[in-house]
Amino acid sequence: MLKLSPTKQITLSAMCIALTVLSIYAAAVLPTMRIASYFLSSIFVFVLCAEHAYLSAVLVFIASAGLGFLLLPSKTALIPYVFLFGHYGIFKTFLDARLSDRFVGTILKLLYCNAFFALAVLLAVFVIEFDLTAFGLPIPLWAFVLLLQAAFLVYDLVYLICQKIYISRIRNAIIPRR
Repeated sequence: MLKLSPTKQITLSAMCIALTVLSIYAAAVLPTMRIASYFLSSIFVFVLCAEHAYLSAVLVFIASAGLGFLLLPSKTALIPYVFLFGHYGIFKTFLDARLSDRFVGTILKLLYCNAFFALAVLLAVFVIEFDLTAFGLPIPLWAFVLLLQAAFLVYDLVYLICQKIYISRIRNAIIPRR
C-alpha cells in the first residue's frame, strides 16, 4: 500500500473535515433527510481509514465535532454525530482489518453501537433533561430494541457498500496511485 505523504494527509483531512461539517450542518437545519445527512457525515472519516491513517481519522472526527459545536445553530444536532456516527467508521474499519471472523465482528459492532446509543440516550435524559416518557413509543420496548438492532445492521451494510464504492471508483481519482 502506498503511504500518504504528510501534505496529502493534511489536504485529505481538511477536505474530510469540510465535507463532514457541511453534512452535519445539513442534518441540523434541513427539515428532511436528517438520517441520510448523519450517515453521509460518517462516511468521510473512512477516506483516511482506507489509507491506514487512523490518527488523522481521529483528528478529523475531533475537529469536525469542534467546528460543528462552533457553527451549528442547535448544539443538540451534534449529539448523533459525536456519540455514534462520527467514530463508528474508524472502529468498523479498524475492526474489519484486524478480525477475520465476520460473525464475531458483527456482534462486536452491534455491541459498540448499542453502547454508544445508550450513552447518547443517557446524555439526553440527564444532561439535556429530555423526557423519555413524553416520547411515547407506539410499540413495546423489546420490539423497539429489535428494530434498533436491525437498523444498526442495515447501517453497517450500507456503510460497507459505500466503502466498496469509494475503494473501487473514487479512491484513485482523489489519491492517484503510481
